[in-house]
Amino acid sequence: MDTEILNQRPISKVDQAMVGQMAGVRVKQTSGVPGKSFSVQVRGTGSISAGNQPLYVIDGFPLEPATQNGSGDFGSGNPLDNINPGDIESIQVLKDAAAASIYGSRASNGVVLIKTKSGKLGKPKLSFNTYYGINQTVKKLDVLNAEEWIDRASEIIDSRWVSSGTGRTADQTSAERQAILGGFDTNFIKDDRWFQEGHPGLDYIDWQDEFFRTGEVKSYQLSARGGNEFVNYFISGEHLNQDGIARGVNYKRYSARANIEITANEKLKFGINIAPSYSVTQDPGVEGKDNLMHYVVSATPISENGLDYNIGDNAPYAWGRSVPSPIRTIENTIGENKIFRTLTTLFGEYEISEGLRIKSSLNLDNTEAKNKYFKPSFVDRNRQASGSFSSYQKQNFVNENTVNYDLNFNDTHTLSLLGGASYSIFKYDNQRILAAEGFGSDDITTINAANNISASGTYTLETKKVLISYFGRAQYGYQDKYLVTASIRRDGSSNFGRDTKWGVFPSASLGWNIDKEKFISNVEFISNMKLRASWGLAGNNTFSDDYASISRIGFSNYSYNGNFATGQVPINSANPNLSWEESETINFGTDIGLFKGRIFTSFDYYVKTNKDLLLSVPVPTASGFSSAVTNIGKVENRGWELELTTRNLQGGEFTWTTNFNLSHNTNEVKQLGPDNSPILGGSFDIEHNILQVGQPLYSLYVVQQDGILSAQDIANGAALYGNQTEGDPKYVDANGDGVISPADRVLSGHPNPDYVYGMTNTFTYKGFDLTVLLQGQSGGKIYSTFGRAIDRTGQGYQDNHLGFIRDRWRSPEDPGNGIEGKAYSTFGRIKNTDWLYSSDYWRIRNITLGYDLGSVIKTNIFSGLRIYVTAENWFGDDNYYGGFNPEAVNSNGDDYGAFPLSKSIVTGLNFTF
Repeated sequence: MDTEILNQRPISKVDQAMVGQMAGVRVKQTSGVPGKSFSVQVRGTGSISAGNQPLYVIDGFPLEPATQNGSGDFGSGNPLDNINPGDIESIQVLKDAAAASIYGSRASNGVVLIKTKSGKLGKPKLSFNTYYGINQTVKKLDVLNAEEWIDRASEIIDSRWVSSGTGRTADQTSAERQAILGGFDTNFIKDDRWFQEGHPGLDYIDWQDEFFRTGEVKSYQLSARGGNEFVNYFISGEHLNQDGIARGVNYKRYSARANIEITANEKLKFGINIAPSYSVTQDPGVEGKDNLMHYVVSATPISENGLDYNIGDNAPYAWGRSVPSPIRTIENTIGENKIFRTLTTLFGEYEISEGLRIKSSLNLDNTEAKNKYFKPSFVDRNRQASGSFSSYQKQNFVNENTVNYDLNFNDTHTLSLLGGASYSIFKYDNQRILAAEGFGSDDITTINAANNISASGTYTLETKKVLISYFGRAQYGYQDKYLVTASIRRDGSSNFGRDTKWGVFPSASLGWNIDKEKFISNVEFISNMKLRASWGLAGNNTFSDDYASISRIGFSNYSYNGNFATGQVPINSANPNLSWEESETINFGTDIGLFKGRIFTSFDYYVKTNKDLLLSVPVPTASGFSSAVTNIGKVENRGWELELTTRNLQGGEFTWTTNFNLSHNTNEVKQLGPDNSPILGGSFDIEHNILQVGQPLYSLYVVQQDGILSAQDIANGAALYGNQTEGDPKYVDANGDGVISPADRVLSGHPNPDYVYGMTNTFTYKGFDLTVLLQGQSGGKIYSTFGRAIDRTGQGYQDNHLGFIRDRWRSPEDPGNGIEGKAYSTFGRIKNTDWLYSSDYWRIRNITLGYDLGSVIKTNIFSGLRIYVTAENWFGDDNYYGGFNPEAVNSNGDDYGAFPLSKSIVTGLNFTF
């Protein structure tokens, strides 16, 4: 990809630069929280449990892969955390197995090769890049305003009142109802102030307006680059300060890098790359279902006047939620995450003879993270402070040794041989202390100030895994026309059983530069033409349980003679036959350049089959365990990729270049063990996705809605769910048993888009440059677990509700839109198509207008001076109303309440001295 964009527009994360740039590489911004990583998938989803993120290799150092959790977050850090995008020289993605298999293990999901900047021969070159901008939320959810909330609340309260006893009518006043009840009960009595002019004593609140804000972003980057015949160097430093678009959210990063290479003599050179970084994230827990943003969206839009939004010694609003103000909770809750990370590479290279070189490198990725959480008593409904402290340490050490031999026979035959071995050890330590309550003062927030430490929430964890690898590769070329590559890698992983640790991953590829042939070289409009074919195997050993192949013991309590005794018991069902997931890829492609390079296109067709998938499956309860990890199943991804670059206008003062990419991928489960039994997944009440042979991974599996129940439907014996009545949603009795139940769930879509596309148009005129990036996807579905939590059937009136409820059924004479049931349904919960949405969207990701001031300011001080202004995410469209972001869909099709994306206006300066 073109890494010039890393310096030409404001980019805070390396993976952000990859959005919309390459066919077959889907980059999702699953969260708008500053500092959160993007999700990257190469050629679809192939693994069920072993992760689908690619392997990242920085300057030859393979980083330990990370796995996202259910909410799409990387709980123990992402490989690209804290890396300064301004340090990047190039990014290359290896998609087919022949190219990636030299990395063998962990390469089944593709490989992202990142090269950082190095020194260059010449006098020192100083660069200073800075930008400042403001950002706001891309969208707010459509929820009821105070008047609409009152309308719904009144309808529910009146319904409860009428059904609570004989002689009770909806037109009875609050005083009459109180007299009948002999007391005051908000379940049956409305607030008279709702209907009085100016609603005296009440505040009407838009909680999202209170929550979201205009944030600021500031970045400063300084670097020096140069070298001579003995030493080359690149040194940089960076500071980023990014306020979130919501109160209480902030991200700061400090990073530095020194890449130094020393040439000792004609044969020997060595060097060091070191990159320390430190980041601090302030996040009181805004993201996710049942977290603070959920409370903001669903908060009662009415409060007693002057009660400081339900905080303090005053009683909360009687008709509202019995929880404190989410805004004050956000402002007073500490959620602080600190990460200190250092990437270090030491390397040496020696030329034994002409064409024969050996190289050795020592690589260490050391991360230390600390997370502190504290919620004071005055924002807790039980008036009890709570807190926690956790930390983790990660160390990834890799020693790699290679020998290269390059031969060239009269510029006709070229041969390159590579052999090597590597040793990798990864250690992870995690500690957590949870204090449920018992803090003596809200001013002392350290855990030692609490007198009630939770035993179940306090633990330590230590893991270690080792990977040993041997690899080789041969590349042969004849007259630069015919190219052959073959490679093989043997990996041994401590994750697997004694007899199954080793995996062998071969590959082969062929290339034919047809434009070198005489019958094509005379065709003037063809600049170049190449045919490609490849086959290869790659492995995957990224699984959440590093010790699933061996038996482990843990602590448990047992009642003995009336007393509890603590002892050690087996805690897992070991599988000594556990082995590698394998990914086999067949790829055919062509590259064509036309009209002296004005048009270039690349097309690939691939079939990627993942087999022996690692999965936790149910086992007989007689074993003493509920599940065991095993190699089971097969998944196929099949698709094509198109990349097109056109130089529409060139040669004059005005130029215009277009880069377009489009990819299509279909995903299908081919096998699920010996009997191919479907596996249900999902969470919260009822499973709503399924693994089923012949269907895409994690297909959505819910009950279909079919309008609204009428009295006639019920009289005709319509299938009902629980105690449904007239005005409730009507569901399809898929299995025909006469009742609605989870057994009526049917396949209702899949979470993976059919098409992903991106297009960048670049214009230049004299000193001006303009870049516009369009990106989007189509063909997938998203299930909003978050939307269901604020839009579910049977929800009480205290919570606010999505705006769909405006068009609800009110009576047979006022049936609404035929989709939204009545306000006061009480028949219970179900997983149905109400919360199923299209994940299609298009978005103008970036518009950047720059001007080269060097063309008008003549000075010996600057060798380059550019100013630019950027608009991010200001234009786009989607049909997702159950949450903030259609990209937030995780691998199993859910949105758990992702934080919205931000739109920003940023201005920046690029100086070169």
